[in-house]
Amino acid sequence: MRINPKYRQLTFVSLMSLIMTFIMSGIMTYVLEGGYIPHFVNDWMKDWGVAFVIAFGLNLFLPAQIRKFANRFRKAQIVYIFVITLIMTFILSFALTAFAMNGIVPYFVSHWTGAWRIALIIVFVLNFFLPKFVGKLVSKLMVQQPA
Repeated sequence: MRINPKYRQLTFVSLMSLIMTFIMSGIMTYVLEGGYIPHFVNDWMKDWGVAFVIAFGLNLFLPAQIRKFANRFRKAQIVYIFVITLIMTFILSFALTAFAMNGIVPYFVSHWTGAWRIALIIVFVLNFFLPKFVGKLVSKLMVQQPA
């Protein structure tokens, strides 16, 4: 399957969102459910669907804005990774915690911040190498233009 180069950015955003939300929703489900329970995979897949929709929308619009902000700093790449991780995990962990707990209920904040902390660390590390991996994968999927 080859993809037209004009869809490169959309393909990249889709794959990044799929992979990142797969990992993050798995972590969040594990933390929020208190471990691996009998219906873990079912809950994880529901969380993944919610996370993907949110992350896909955020990944279409946030990176350009954050890149502009990060370029003001000497260590722009690290600032970019930190800020995008902070915002994405903040929003996604909030939504997934609310989804898992059926709303904002007592002890919501303690569950959310506990899960957010773990997601923040893992996603921060992933953001150093996952975009390069996805970029290479997307390049391999592109149709070669005739010379």
